Amino acid sequence: MGKVVGITLILGGIVGVLYDWIESQKMREKRVEEFAVFIHKFIFAMETEKVKVIDYFSTYSSKDEVLQRTLQEVVIRLKENRYPTGQSVWDDVLREEGKSWGIDKDVLDVIIKCGIGFFGRCKEENITYLKKQLAKLENLQMRKRQKDAKERKVWIPVSLLGGMMVVILFL
Repeated sequence: MGKVVGITLILGGIVGVLYDWIESQKMREKRVEEFAVFIHKFIFAMETEKVKVIDYFSTYSSKDEVLQRTLQEVVIRLKENRYPTGQSVWDDVLREEGKSWGIDKDVLDVIIKCGIGFFGRCKEENITYLKKQLAKLENLQMRKRQKDAKERKVWIPVSLLGGMMVVILFL
C-alpha cells in the first residue's frame, strides 16, 4: 500500500511540475499577445483621433494585470514631471517591471523600443515605428511559440519516462 502511495505521489509531482511549466509558458504568451493588442488599439486610436498618451494609458483596461500595473506606473511618473521625456519614463518602468513580465530579453527589448512610438514627435512616424515594432514582436512571438512547442515535445515524455524509471527502481 505504501508503494502505491509513493508511486502516486512521485508521478503526481512530476505531472504537477509539468503542468505549472506549461501554464507559465502560456501565461507569457498571453501577456505578449495582450501587449500586441494594446499596440493595435493605440495605432488605431492615433490614426482616427488625436490621442493624449496619459489619458489613453490611464483609461486603457487590460485583461493582464501586469500590463495594467505597468501602464498605471507610467501614468503616475508622467504626471510627476520628473523625467525629461516620456521615452525615459517608459524605459525605466519597463526595466523595473521586466522581471514581473516574465518574458525573454529580446521580447522585452522590443517592448521597450515601442516607447519611441508612444512618445515621438510626429504622429505618422510614431504609427510607422509602432507597426514596425509590432511586426518584430509578432515574429519573435511566433519563434518563441515554435521553440516552446519543441521543448514540450522533448521534456514531457522525458520527464514522464524518468518518473517511471524512478518508480521501477523503487519497486
